[in-house]
Amino acid sequence: MQTAVGEQPSAAEKVSDAPGKTLLLEAALRLTSTSRSLSNLGLRELAREAGLNPNTFYRHFKDVDDLGLTMIRQISTQLRQPLRDLRREAAERAVQSPSKSVAMLFGIDLDRGRRVCHETVQLFFDFVAQNPEAFIIGVRELHGASAVLRVALQEVMDEFGADMAEDIVAFKLLPDIVNPGVVLQVSNLISRNLFQLSLDYIGQPERRETICALAEEQIVMLFTGASVLQSLGQLRLHEA
Repeated sequence: MQTAVGEQPSAAEKVSDAPGKTLLLEAALRLTSTSRSLSNLGLRELAREAGLNPNTFYRHFKDVDDLGLTMIRQISTQLRQPLRDLRREAAERAVQSPSKSVAMLFGIDLDRGRRVCHETVQLFFDFVAQNPEAFIIGVRELHGASAVLRVALQEVMDEFGADMAEDIVAFKLLPDIVNPGVVLQVSNLISRNLFQLSLDYIGQPERRETICALAEEQIVMLFTGASVLQSLGQLRLHEA
């Protein structure tokens, strides 16, 4: 049954439509996971790849941007909360397990920070390995033709950064002298860097261990550097 524009489909229609929506999303991933942009997809081509009638597309999406937004929301939903849960669990374990060697610098517990960093980075890249097409498309669309998708992807990365900053402050992973606004800015930089590194992780499987280690070390260096500079009154970042 065709749903009128602006009219909300019934629960029964949503259930019956779900398989078609999934098929279209999977088809879009297959068609764009090599070198094509979502904005270059033809609806007939997409429907053919999904094994559906072309008119079926409009039962699920308004246009290709709407399809892309759905893909982006799925990535965020599947990764954001599990990543945050793991980071909090790691922070709590780090508090309960005393450091073997107390490495402190300007009030930063480096051993504890590294342990939390290691677990969260590993979860992120495990998810990347399980969903390579989604990350290839997502990073590519950051520089694509669709302003709608560019903004949505930037918002997703900022949400990941905001979660990271909130948890760092809540679990006191940095000394209190570091301004929360600075923590947020550094967290946003790290979030963007992780998404960019996801392409290397996908394309260079023989270097995955090295890429994870590099990501962890970059995070430690950025937060440690920001903490030291702020402690010395030499940080030039301004609050967002």
